[in-house]
This record gives sequence, C-alpha cells and structure tokens, in this order.
Amino acid sequence: MLGGFLGVTGGNYVEADLKDSTESAAVANLSLWLKNDTGVTAAKWTDSSGNNNHATQSTEGNQATVSGGGLDFEADDSTHYDLTSTITIAENQGFCIAVVVDQETVGDNMILSKDSNDHIKIADANTFRIIANDDTQTQTNFRFVGNEFAAGSKMLILVNRSAGAANKFTFFKNGTQLTPNTDTSTNEAEGENPYGFDINVLGARAGTSQFFDGKILELAFWIRSLTTQEITDVNEYLKEIHGL
Repeated sequence: MLGGFLGVTGGNYVEADLKDSTESAAVANLSLWLKNDTGVTAAKWTDSSGNNNHATQSTEGNQATVSGGGLDFEADDSTHYDLTSTITIAENQGFCIAVVVDQETVGDNMILSKDSNDHIKIADANTFRIIANDDTQTQTNFRFVGNEFAAGSKMLILVNRSAGAANKFTFFKNGTQLTPNTDTSTNEAEGENPYGFDINVLGARAGTSQFFDGKILELAFWIRSLTTQEITDVNEYLKEIHGL
C-alpha cells in the first residue's frame, strides 16, 4: 500500500504497509511521513506513517499552495503547518530526517521546529543547522563548500544521528554522503550534540518567523537512527520517486 523505502528487498522496490513493522525494519519508529502526492491539500498534509500526526493549517492566509505533490511555501506570508502532536527526541536518542525540497530563495529556511531553541533548517546556501534545546542551546552546523543548498534545484537531504553519548552525524545530499568542512562546522563531530529536542511545526520557527521559501515535496522523520543499509534504501527510493 505504501511504497518503496519501507519494503526494499534485493534492490527491488515493492509496496509495503508502514503500519506493519514486520514488512521492513526501516518502518520501525517512523514517526512522520508527509508523502509526496498523498493526502495533501492546502489545509492538511496527511501523515502516511500511521501515527495520524498530520500537518494542518486552518487559517487560509497561512496556507501554502499544493504544488508538485507537496506544498509551496512563501517566506513573506506566514505559511506554516502545525503537527497534530509533538515529536520528542530525548538526550542520546538517535534520529533520522529525510526531506526533498526545492527552494526559491536561501536563508533561514525552516523545515521543522518547536521554538527558537528546537529546530531543523537550511540556514544558507552552505549550511544545514540542527538546534537542540539544552542549557546551552547546542547548534550543529553542517557547513560545506560549493553552495550545496543553492536555490533553484530540487534536492534530497538526509541527516542521521546515531544513538548514545558518543553520537555521530552522517549527512547525505541526493544519496551521496557529504563531508562537512570541519574548520567552519560546529558540533557535527562524534559526541558533540547528543541533546534532545522537540518539533511540532512545519515550514516556520514556531509559526512566527524564518518561514520556508519554496517547496517541501516529501518528508520522513524517524525517532531512531537508521542503519547503513536503511539509509541507502531511503536515498534510493526517494531519488527514484523524485527523479534525482
């Protein structure tokens, strides 16, 4: 019923039901799946993970436009969506986010957040940022050379954090692993950001600022880290679906 990266066998993409974790290890702990071209309207993007954690916006003036099977957000008109429930990542807990975006402009494009201390965003053309709400508001900045996140092209971004105090981040763009610039990145190395955070808003910081500018075409969020094979499967599935 639900596709691809949740039921990959021998490299062949088969249909799998996310609600039945026995179908594939990758479906376990999938907390949110805003699936492309599935249950998406201007007022609501249905959560396909089976958790009913839908992204909703009842105020017409704050709604994005349905486009490309996802939502097209405008940075200047407060478009954002509230999740039905808050997703919580505890200290030392692993997680993974995979998101397909097509930005119109670049700069503080918020993907998921709760408030100013808890959020995940594309900060600029070279930087992807995760902020965890601990006592020091720990930022993990993945900085790269070459304008990896420049506007004007569709891209798949996947970030995985392993569990434990000695956590490790791995970062992928369009299925290819990227190595952050250690001279300009912060807290991306092993064990430097094991802290917890909450998320419950799509496309803005707490629904009040740093609005996403462009299309969010698909988003999946796991409340655990994925294995190397699962990461490969997710990347290959989303690349195929989105022509990347």
